[in-house]
Amino acid sequence: MKYQQRIVAFIDILGFKGILDDTVNKNGDDDEKKINEVVEAYEAIRDIWDLDKKSELLDTTSSQSKKVTIFSDSIVISFQIDEPSEVFYTLLELKWLIMRMLWHGILCRGAVAIGKFIHKDEYLFGPALVEAYLLESKAALYPRIILDRSVIDAGSKNSAVHHTSKMEREYVESLLEQDSDGMYYIDYFFKAQSELDDPEYDFPAYINNLGNIIRKGLMASSHPSKADLRIKYSWMRERYNRMVTIVTKKDNIEYFKQQGELELAEFYSELKQISPNKNITRRSSGRAKGARR
Repeated sequence: MKYQQRIVAFIDILGFKGILDDTVNKNGDDDEKKINEVVEAYEAIRDIWDLDKKSELLDTTSSQSKKVTIFSDSIVISFQIDEPSEVFYTLLELKWLIMRMLWHGILCRGAVAIGKFIHKDEYLFGPALVEAYLLESKAALYPRIILDRSVIDAGSKNSAVHHTSKMEREYVESLLEQDSDGMYYIDYFFKAQSELDDPEYDFPAYINNLGNIIRKGLMASSHPSKADLRIKYSWMRERYNRMVTIVTKKDNIEYFKQQGELELAEFYSELKQISPNKNITRRSSGRAKGARR
């Protein structure tokens, strides 16, 4: 047996121990509501990567080489590097994963690497998985899924037959932002809008939900002993505030007024950046594309 050259994503569900702790109350009894919430989260993950049938989310045939393994709080996704357009599709699926988990109040962190790897139903191992794991644990740091330029280059090189290499690169980069440390990450802030069922009307609900998660996280991590947790939510706050700056521009609000969308104009007029010391909030509902149950 030889290794295959594969692209490997290692994803960690953050705070999983705390999530499981909540499924049992102080008396040691099962909290069925909390258990069902965990089950729903797992089902949301499995719905994205149902490789036994044609994807209901993407207008494409599922990759022939893609494998997905879910165990406890970790997910490993891999595919052969020469699969046409598969870098784009997998990064898009990872974006859906992040957004679906956010609706459950759950954060993700992960990394994508390239290298030698064997991925079977029965076992998985190889240097690429080690690299992805180390990137996730040592470099991702915040609730983000990171990758470097080599993954983008691989996506560009292995484009869909109807795309040029340049077009494929642009599609891949449309899902990403480059962070201050030079790493690229899947943008689930402003660029999440396009993946909602109704981008214009569902985005306020998505913004509210994301803002609530960040505010609660900042409040829960205010004690000095939780400085590491506060750093994670502060990273999210900075990117959330950057998104708010974009969507609350006067020309954006004026556009909605001119279209007669007064509720949207009012929402963005009243939307404020998150202060690390302020309490919550406005609540709403909405779902990422394909997240209806």
